[in-house]
Amino acid sequence: MNKLGWAFLGMAIVAVLASCGKRTEQTATVAPETAQHITIVAAPHEPYPPAKLKIIAPREGEVLKNSMDSVRIVMQVTGTALGVPTDADSTRGIAYAKQGQHIHVIVDDKPYMADFINGQPFNVGVLAPGLHTIRAFPSFSWHESIKSPGAFATRTFYVGKAPKGKLVTENNMDGPMLTYSRPKGTYSGTDTAKVLLDFYISNATLDTNGYHVKLWIDGTAMPDLVKWEPYYIEGFSQGTHTIKLQLVSPNGAPVAGSYNAPSEDITIE
Repeated sequence: MNKLGWAFLGMAIVAVLASCGKRTEQTATVAPETAQHITIVAAPHEPYPPAKLKIIAPREGEVLKNSMDSVRIVMQVTGTALGVPTDADSTRGIAYAKQGQHIHVIVDDKPYMADFINGQPFNVGVLAPGLHTIRAFPSFSWHESIKSPGAFATRTFYVGKAPKGKLVTENNMDGPMLTYSRPKGTYSGTDTAKVLLDFYISNATLDTNGYHVKLWIDGTAMPDLVKWEPYYIEGFSQGTHTIKLQLVSPNGAPVAGSYNAPSEDITIE
């Protein structure tokens, strides 16, 4: 190739690199290699029992004055049993709790804790002074949330001294809300083949023309979720992966509130 040809080639390479650089700047967290291997499929699910959950304690707006004490939540579930296996829980090919059905207890925006005993105080640990929110719902053994009317409950309370004046929070508990559930933690062995993706939608309905949930895995945008149902994520490689969700209104705008844009890191061994 003559000098003129090499010059044109060099200019072309610079142009391509500049274009790629600009694209990377716009989608800095996108990892195309992830999208090539990961798939999202609707998971089969059983009919939901008529489960209802009620938070007995603390009371709404209660002030727990001793900030050094562990906080204990008392919940009552009817319409389904806790601490017993869901039928055929070991045959679904996904991670499940051998202790059986349980309540997913979410303090603020932390990953959930599992409560297997109905009606007994459940210790969520010492909480920092200030406002706290509990979100809770029962689940099958394999951690799929039971999406029955009345199965989801919230409770807002204080630790230490309550602030003066009208309370203003960034999360409207009566408005459209997304509660992250799964995946969570570390997966190994046969549990890595398919991983449950599950969340709870309250005060909104998912639909093609209604609210929907945006999903990113390791920064790669996946197809929007327009049905409130469990999903399987297949094709994870070993290592740490980040799951991010965003509840979006019918007009395409993100729904306000930090709970509506959760992100969770998981490990695949």
